[in-house]
Amino acid sequence: MTGTLASFWTGSPLGTIEYISALSFLETGHSLVLYVIGDVGNIPPGIEVRDAREILDTGKVVTYRKTGSAALHANFFRYALFTKTDFTWVDLDIVALRTIDTSAPYIFGYERSDTLNNAVLKLPKDSAALQELLKFKSDTRGYPPTVQGFRRFKYMVKSLGFGVHIRDWPWGATGPRALTHFAKKSGEISHAQNMDVFYPIPFRDAWRFAKPDELNFESFPEETRLVHLWGKDLRTILRDKYDGQIPSGSFIDIARKRYSQR
Repeated sequence: MTGTLASFWTGSPLGTIEYISALSFLETGHSLVLYVIGDVGNIPPGIEVRDAREILDTGKVVTYRKTGSAALHANFFRYALFTKTDFTWVDLDIVALRTIDTSAPYIFGYERSDTLNNAVLKLPKDSAALQELLKFKSDTRGYPPTVQGFRRFKYMVKSLGFGVHIRDWPWGATGPRALTHFAKKSGEISHAQNMDVFYPIPFRDAWRFAKPDELNFESFPEETRLVHLWGKDLRTILRDKYDGQIPSGSFIDIARKRYSQR
């Protein structure tokens, strides 16, 4: 059963990867709502655009202090999304191969044998893990829930016991690591899909999406529904190895040609 997917974007027009991703969701039968802050351009036709402040209004976009990335805000946003809609969250660095059944109350999967990812996510409103994730706020000071032992002690010393501002927490501390931690704690991790469903290529192999003649749409198992491209890493690879261009014959090129015909 197809359903509505949702994502968030701010700060710049959609790039090629995001454009291809959005089109792939439409092509596989889904509706996509893109929540935005600011004037976001290059949005494909057929995408419903809404003001992100309908879901979460923090006054300004919350970014990681070190990198300026809005990925932190996107984590807060997706958790708030589940309290106000029945939509399924998707990152915009995913290529859809097949339709996903969004009628299930839980949708998430393993990116590694012991770690979940939140690039594809749906949680019911009464989820115990969701209630914990919703405690992350833009002004939170403390320590990442997965940081324990000597590392936690170092955080405490560094912050003089006052807690580290959430903008200075490590990448993923409010995302995949937190989701994994709280889903294990609540037992909801039993709903996780195996790696082949959403994350058939691990992040360390993101280069395979850019290498010509390495992957195509037939390269993945039948159970694969979506393919996460690890956009942050892939963009770096494209910049450093291919002068920012998409190589002909690469998986990204194949996807672009398939979905640009829509």
